[in-house]
Amino acid sequence: MKRSLSIPIVIGVAGGLFAQPAAAQTAILDTYIKKGLETNLALHQKTFDLQKAEVDLKRAKTLFYPQASFNSQYTLASGGRTQDIPIGDLLNNVYSTLNQLTGASKFPQVDNQKITFLPNDFHDTRLEVSMPLVNTDIYYNKAIKQELIHTQQIDIEIYKRELVKNIKEAYYQYLQAGKAVDIYNNALKLASENLRVSEKFVQNDIGTKESVMRAKAQVSQVKASLITATNQQLNAAAYFNCLLNENLEAPVTADSALFERTNTTVPAALELPASREELTKIQSAQKVVGTGLKMNRNYLVPKLNAFYNIGFQGFGFHFNSDQFYQLGGLQLKWDLFKANDNKYKIQQSQLDLDALNNQYKDVQQQLTLQVRTSLNNYRSAIQTLEALNDEVQSAVETYRFAERRFREGQALQIELIDARTQLTSAQLNYSLAQLAVLSRAAELERATAAYKL
Repeated sequence: MKRSLSIPIVIGVAGGLFAQPAAAQTAILDTYIKKGLETNLALHQKTFDLQKAEVDLKRAKTLFYPQASFNSQYTLASGGRTQDIPIGDLLNNVYSTLNQLTGASKFPQVDNQKITFLPNDFHDTRLEVSMPLVNTDIYYNKAIKQELIHTQQIDIEIYKRELVKNIKEAYYQYLQAGKAVDIYNNALKLASENLRVSEKFVQNDIGTKESVMRAKAQVSQVKASLITATNQQLNAAAYFNCLLNENLEAPVTADSALFERTNTTVPAALELPASREELTKIQSAQKVVGTGLKMNRNYLVPKLNAFYNIGFQGFGFHFNSDQFYQLGGLQLKWDLFKANDNKYKIQQSQLDLDALNNQYKDVQQQLTLQVRTSLNNYRSAIQTLEALNDEVQSAVETYRFAERRFREGQALQIELIDARTQLTSAQLNYSLAQLAVLSRAAELERATAAYKL
């Protein structure tokens, strides 16, 4: 009866505490990943950036269409510059002579005139329509905006892959923290059983109070470790829920069988996939800069716009045939000399393009190193796991023998405590090794862009 309280529990921890259908367990993590891809706040922020880029493209397209605006201006003025026109001085003598010759007063006297340059009681109300006929800048601007949408889409894909890796690692961390809690719970049962047996020995005068005190100290130590492990599990759950944009205290469904189904198959070699989004993003940036370079090189192409105005203009705010007017025409702008400013802009764009070409090679080299390093780390984690498996089995058997000899009075209590401590340590190291294998697998999956988004 006593042995059933301890040894089967130890074996259960070493071999796997949970046994659930494999397909159901895989679906649990997949469901969490899909939820994270739908609800993660940082991912939503990047989606907003994509939407802004799409709106920018729509705005760039509007530049190809006619633009119409309604303008009205009414002015009141007094003073300012004036111009004297001596009409009276020039005509009055002539008019007087004509009146004398004709014997009539058909030609009246006129006053000299003073014209002000600031129009008073004057309005100009018009509808103005303009349209670009030749303008290479708006064509290249549209191409740039269109490529920037592609850049934003790639940026979202990059973050999605990183988010998948973070969700997996956070989930594995939560599972490992749960296993640590289970291990310490089992250790607490073993330590409590040791305390109960030691107290029985004292009651039967075959043990000492010192053994009871030592057993109590062991129970206290395990309880303290259990409290720490429980807190780590709560923190791991909070971080995991944060990635999913969930309530930090929301329950997390544990798929502990993932630890027991750890894949230990190591690929011989892996190559950097050509579809890594980081490289595609740089290629997109190269297209943007290249388009900007073409735009700068077309500075000698003139810009030609057409315009048409229709409205009313005159003194007094009237809308009649006397004030009605129409005005249309063409506007040509041709930059012939800007002190080599355009050539300098071309040089800057070319330098930016050269820098991106160099950056592409550098990132390609770094990503290749990442794949190689991730593969090496994955291999090392598997080898460590296999080595620790033997340690756990040995610790289980060692504790079994020590417990049996202790109950038979053939072993000291210190030997049992040491065997239990080694067993707990071996189980914790093994769970951490399982965590390392799963985490390294997630890193390798990220490095090779193997997860299908």
